[in-house]
Amino acid sequence: MTVSDQPIFYKATRPDGTDFYSGTVDYAGAVGGDPIVLPVVDAPECCSSTVLHAATVPTETLIGGSWPCRLFEVTGEPVANEEHKRGFFSLTVVREIDAHLALGPQGREIAALIERSGALTQADGESLRAAWGAARRAAWGAAWDAAWGAARRAARRAARDAARRAAWDAARDGAWAIVVRDLIGQHGLTQDHYDTLTRPWRTVIGRIHPDDADLMGDDDA
Repeated sequence: MTVSDQPIFYKATRPDGTDFYSGTVDYAGAVGGDPIVLPVVDAPECCSSTVLHAATVPTETLIGGSWPCRLFEVTGEPVANEEHKRGFFSLTVVREIDAHLALGPQGREIAALIERSGALTQADGESLRAAWGAARRAAWGAAWDAAWGAARRAARRAARDAARRAAWDAARDGAWAIVVRDLIGQHGLTQDHYDTLTRPWRTVIGRIHPDDADLMGDDDA
């Protein structure tokens, strides 16, 4: 079986291309080259140093890692598995792909919101805090629960973890919502849930997603 015929798995790394766990396994340097190999052992297990790790989907690659990252397609024969994670004695690094895929379909918007939230002015922060406080009502709790549930069912754990890095409560709510924006109408998530979570950011800072309605200056929280 050639590399092109084998199932593809996904590996996220540090920005320098090395693994998050040890910083010594160079996946970037192995693109298109020889496999990365570990010694064969009895009873290999995921979440241990006995195997190399990769995931079945890009959105589960940052467990144990963090944004920003790099993302690679890899192939190999799994010898251990745990949920979306697989363990290998040998991995061939096929190519590097867009790292934003690790954050899901709205990965670019999530990354942009996280970056923007870290550069807010004091005035922006005060306005956001006021808008967020006004939005904290019963509907907010239901919206947050719906977004969490949709992200969990769609295997968006990495994006959920990245969303927690957003500064300010309103930004975190917005990041949570954008993680699952493409799931509106599924898993109990509605447009109202999305709008509830994103309204504070959209009224003060602007759209989170290009297709969001413009709510700048709208005080009807």
